[in-house]
Order: sequence, then structure tokens, then C-alpha cells
Amino acid sequence: MIKSFYHGLLSSNVYVVYDSGEAMIIDAGASVEPIRDFVVANALKVKYIVLTHGHYDHVNYIGDYLRAFEGAVAVCHEDEVSTLCDSEANVSVLFGKECVYNHDYTTVREGDKLCVGSLSFEVMHTPGHTVGGICLYERNAGVLFTGDTLFHQGYGRTDFKGGDWRALVGSIRRILSLDGETRFFSGHGDSAKIKEQ
Repeated sequence: MIKSFYHGLLSSNVYVVYDSGEAMIIDAGASVEPIRDFVVANALKVKYIVLTHGHYDHVNYIGDYLRAFEGAVAVCHEDEVSTLCDSEANVSVLFGKECVYNHDYTTVREGDKLCVGSLSFEVMHTPGHTVGGICLYERNAGVLFTGDTLFHQGYGRTDFKGGDWRALVGSIRRILSLDGETRFFSGHGDSAKIKEQ
């Protein structure tokens, strides 16, 4: 099951994916209180806090999340640690801040799996918006989390440090080659099916 939390920084989305009492939080751009309340109300154990990419509006509350969910593991792509630890690359400088998100990350790469209950999410490395952007794909459930790589009728920008237009095009083509009935949940805006792009 998926619970969406909106109205984070720059209206970024945070998702709680849960099954059989286990949960995974995707991105950390909204204050922790309503998410913690939901987790407690549903008696969930948070296994992972996954960062789809390292931009400020998706990671700024990661420290609060790690304190709130004891035992949860912070996860990002191995190429994205440098983005998280660079205030220019994580774009916090554009908000008048110089934030460095230097936590003890468990890093993943293409093809790794993150399991929550009976759900198994495959890590897809989808660079372009950032160097280490990822998507999370649950093939059997027909669900994909795309971060800022792909939005409904849109895609992530590439003019920030670490952006690469050609890489983004390749990542989007890869996503669009998946089953058209797959529903994707992005970092901003509403969910949609791939065939609706």
C-alpha cells in the first residue's frame, strides 16, 4: 500500500510504502510529524528511508527522519553521496543555505533490491537530473517511483550541478519502455500510468 504526503518543500512528495507491518519511506522533503503519526497509527516498522536523489527539497528532513525512526537505514545511490554532501549540487545554496547531508548512508546500485513485506523493489539507476538519481520498480505490483526523473507530462531539469540532458533522455526512454500499465509516483505532482505520458 502507498500513502502520499504532499506540501513538502516546493510541494515535493514523500511516500510511505508498506506491507505486512514493514515500511519504506521514499524521500525526506516534508516535515516528519505527519509521517511519524501515520507510521505509529498503523504500527509500522520503517526499514528504509530511500532518497531518490540529493536535492534539498527531497532530503532536507533526513536527519529528523533518522531520529524519528530508530533502526531505519538511509539509502541512496552510490554516485549520489557526493551530491548530498555538496551544497551547490544539492541546491541548498539557491535557498540561501549551505546544507551538507553527511549521514551514514547504505548505498545501492543498478539491480539491487529493497524488500518491504512481500514487495521487492528493484533499483534503477536513472541519471540525468542528478548523477545518482534512482527509480524504484516493483514489477509484480506495477508500481514505479521516479523521483524527479519523470513527472506526469514532464521531467526533471538538468541545469543544476550534476545535471546531464543526454543522460536524462536515456533514463526517460528506459522508463517509457516499461509496461504501459505501470503506475508511477514522482517527486512532484500526481501519479499516472506510463502509457499516459
